[in-house]
Amino acid sequence: MMRVAVFAAAIAFASPVLAQATPDAARLAAARDFIQVSDIRAQMKATGPRLAEAMGRQMRQMFQDNAVPEGLNTELTAAMQAYVASMDSVFTPAVIDKFALIYAQHFTTEELRRVIALMNDPVMVRMRAETPAIATEMMPIMFEVMQPRQQQFQQKVMQIVTDWIKNHPADKAKLRSPTAS
Repeated sequence: MMRVAVFAAAIAFASPVLAQATPDAARLAAARDFIQVSDIRAQMKATGPRLAEAMGRQMRQMFQDNAVPEGLNTELTAAMQAYVASMDSVFTPAVIDKFALIYAQHFTTEELRRVIALMNDPVMVRMRAETPAIATEMMPIMFEVMQPRQQQFQQKVMQIVTDWIKNHPADKAKLRSPTAS
């Protein structure tokens, strides 16, 4: 949990979007149109089951001969299926508006209109349709190449936080889990 809090804070503080002004109505409308034509909800819905499958393969690799104990496998499968099923519910109009705001802060109205035109091209329609399968095929490779770096990075972050708490003991109470460091 501590790792999640540290990573979330790092992302939030690194986000330039937080400091930018609200774009005009036309740009925001174009960004909403882009979100609609890119159909993020359908992309995530198509990617979810494949993501769960890739995560399952990764978990099986933690056990000899990739044999997860049956009871554990049942529990993990149920948890992954519930997680994947819940993905669709997170794309509320408010979340879609937040996504649109981010695009509107990075692109002009004209650029967004041009991207929308490109997204409607038959090749891009096919690209979106194939992306979940392609991403799923790439996931095991990404897990494999990132795992050593991820562990090293997590250790580095934990060490930084541990050192900070050692030098600033009053900040330990600010941690979600004060026993984490």
